[in-house]
Amino acid sequence: MTILRPIHITYVLAIILAGALLFIRWITPEFISGSPIETRSVIALCSALIISGSAWFAFILKIRKLQVAIRTLLPILLLIGVGLRLMFFGSNPVYENDYKRYLWDGAVTASGANPYQYSPGEIFEAGKPGTSSKPDLATLAIKSNEADFITGEINSSTLTTIYPPAAQGVFAVAYYIAPYKPWGLKLVFLGFEILALGLMLAALRARNLPLLWSAAYWLNPVIIFTTYNGIHMDVLLVAPLIAALLYAGRRPVRAAVFISLAASIKIWPLLLAPVLFRSWRHRPAVYIGVAGLVALLTALSLAPMIFALNEKSGLAAYSANWTNSSFLFPGLRDFIGLIFESSDRLARYVIAFTLTGMSLWLGFLKPRDEALMPAHLMLLAAAFVLLSPTGYPWYFIWFLMFLPFALNHWSARGLALLTIGATAYFARFQIGEAGHYWIYAKILLPIEFGIPLLVLAWDGLKEKSNA
Repeated sequence: MTILRPIHITYVLAIILAGALLFIRWITPEFISGSPIETRSVIALCSALIISGSAWFAFILKIRKLQVAIRTLLPILLLIGVGLRLMFFGSNPVYENDYKRYLWDGAVTASGANPYQYSPGEIFEAGKPGTSSKPDLATLAIKSNEADFITGEINSSTLTTIYPPAAQGVFAVAYYIAPYKPWGLKLVFLGFEILALGLMLAALRARNLPLLWSAAYWLNPVIIFTTYNGIHMDVLLVAPLIAALLYAGRRPVRAAVFISLAASIKIWPLLLAPVLFRSWRHRPAVYIGVAGLVALLTALSLAPMIFALNEKSGLAAYSANWTNSSFLFPGLRDFIGLIFESSDRLARYVIAFTLTGMSLWLGFLKPRDEALMPAHLMLLAAAFVLLSPTGYPWYFIWFLMFLPFALNHWSARGLALLTIGATAYFARFQIGEAGHYWIYAKILLPIEFGIPLLVLAWDGLKEKSNA
């Protein structure tokens, strides 16, 4: 009886993963907006996502144990990853339309207008026949009408955009490439991801880690599916954050520039700064200078967004009110509600205090161990996702980008399991439309997050007992 060698098992798992994503690509036309519920193969979609996630999970457990470098394996896996991304370029987004906000923001920014001034709803109303409005609002309304009334199709249309200025710049580039076309966004995302992959390989080499471990990020099905089918923009964070990791211990000024760039794409990466710069604690002048540089660059980059804060601001609404697909937040909120009023706001304050404390603890009280820095960054980003009032699958990118640097860390297994659990999110739509949302909220959501959290806690306790 022939037993497959580890290298052959790795290939088999990669083929299973790719085959499951190919099947998903094949059925995406069934999910076109407005199609009857009964024509959508939700069970098939979720089954394929579970298969691809399980194959990826087994794949990363296998590659972290490979003791010898296989010269041809990495190029083949990287090419598979590129092929899977390209495969979804013409696909119909499954249940997602956030990309329409990106397309519109890109058009507004490319025209030189302020994307934080008017909400899509205001612009759509101004475009109706016989409506009088301010000249700049009327100009945007004409632009929207020329683009088939795109502002009438945007989520949370009464709110201005939540995306910071650097993200707006990326959307504008996509607009110049292909105005109002999803493939333009995907092409820009792919360019950023290829850049991120190059930085990841350089950072792995700098840390004397196997380059093969980059495949843990590059072949993750949640990253591929939510970016190139769902068209979510979170992969834009990977390049600047991996660059910050690459330079953190050697070129603090460069690291400061890149962490500031990441914060101007999405604000939360500022939470990682104390960990990234902890190796400079013994040199206070450098540390204070770097901290000041990050503060200055971030303030300058976010100024257009901050100065536009008002009652219709997307950023204000997101931080104060939005709750969706979260597991831990509702429980914390309900517990606080047993004692205090305004439990939702207090819960957000508790989470902000907890995450800030965790960041400072990892940044100032933990030993300056460069080898553990990526794992601590991954844990901090994961804590942000797990405690956040919103727990979307594409947020998993925030911590999965650090997984290739921490495959042997005790936290890797539990956090990787979230890739399989992410399937529950895509089941919730049809369950909700059938009037049974409670099944998702009370059964699937606890399974999605609960099992990985239990594994994470178990592995953490084992690590502590063996220390």
